[in-house]
Amino acid sequence: MVTIRVVYLGPAADWAGVSQERVSVDSGSSLGELVAGLMGSHEALSLRGASLRYAVNEEFAQLETVLSDGDEVAVIPPVSGGQGDEGAGAAGDFIELTGDALDVAGLRNRLGCKGLSGDFEVGGVVIFEGITRYELDDERGGLLALDYEAYGEMAVKELRRLAVDVRERWGAMSVVMAHRVGRVGCGEASVFIGVACGHRAEAFEACRYLIDTLKKDVPIWKREIWSDGESSWVDPTGGEIA
Repeated sequence: MVTIRVVYLGPAADWAGVSQERVSVDSGSSLGELVAGLMGSHEALSLRGASLRYAVNEEFAQLETVLSDGDEVAVIPPVSGGQGDEGAGAAGDFIELTGDALDVAGLRNRLGCKGLSGDFEVGGVVIFEGITRYELDDERGGLLALDYEAYGEMAVKELRRLAVDVRERWGAMSVVMAHRVGRVGCGEASVFIGVACGHRAEAFEACRYLIDTLKKDVPIWKREIWSDGESSWVDPTGGEIA
């Protein structure tokens, strides 16, 4: 027998009724066999089984992956991307996951104007800032804020991977990405993405790719907080996650 630490992230913790647990499985068991057991133990989780993904030791994994004693398996619901962890990837890149307000001016400055050779090679800089938008709901009242939760170390790894992707695909010379965790009030920035490339077309394409892929693949979730006291996880495909 081997013992696996299972971590339920975002709304998956609500569905499982626990944030984490230790599960024993037979030696040589696959991730798929572990998942089958989890679905049998947590009915509410099993109802969402088709939408879940899994990571083993902070790396996305296939169900055929064989588990070892002490592995950590993360149960990852659809993400809706964002504790103080930051770092640079390639030269000129900056990645940040923070509980503090985003320093938008400072992040803009990190993009710079020069290529790796030190010459003024950048011809296009595209920046996206995601801001909490006020909404009014007939039943729940006004939206007060968004609460963001992230699987910290894995989220940072995925952001760095995206930076490498845009360097390879669009020749980006500088990539800056920052995402907040915790509560973000209306009018406040939750995510900043900036890309500097040799030409504007590549910069636009790279920036669009980063925000779209971040929302799909990086393990960050958001919960809406309403003035009536209710809250709900946001489903990235539209609507809410009950």
